Amino acid sequence: MARSLFSLDIAQPQVMAVLNVTPDSFSDGGRYLRGGKVDPAVCRQRAEQMLAEGASIIDIGGESTRPGAQPVSPDEEMQRVLPVIEAIADLDVVISVDTSSPQLMREAVALGAGL
Repeated sequence: MARSLFSLDIAQPQVMAVLNVTPDSFSDGGRYLRGGKVDPAVCRQRAEQMLAEGASIIDIGGESTRPGAQPVSPDEEMQRVLPVIEAIADLDVVISVDTSSPQLMREAVALGAGL
């Protein structure tokens, strides 16, 4: 049964997996970049693995918030995040976007993000 984009069964614990698509993330550190750009196919493979490991939410981040990280423009953040959403939108998962950009929030929802 497909999950609704905007609801989760909170009667059971839910697992949120984090997919950081930044070159300087403390956890992923550019793992999903090829030639300096996000590789949606690699991100999809990782998302599928996260689902197989029990994730019901995938949180996508396109701007590092580690201490000393340089801010990125909303356009750069969208170039990192939106292709990933497009690549995984058909998976049975709630997509969350870690951002403070209203523009990215709107675009992400239009592509299928629910949080």
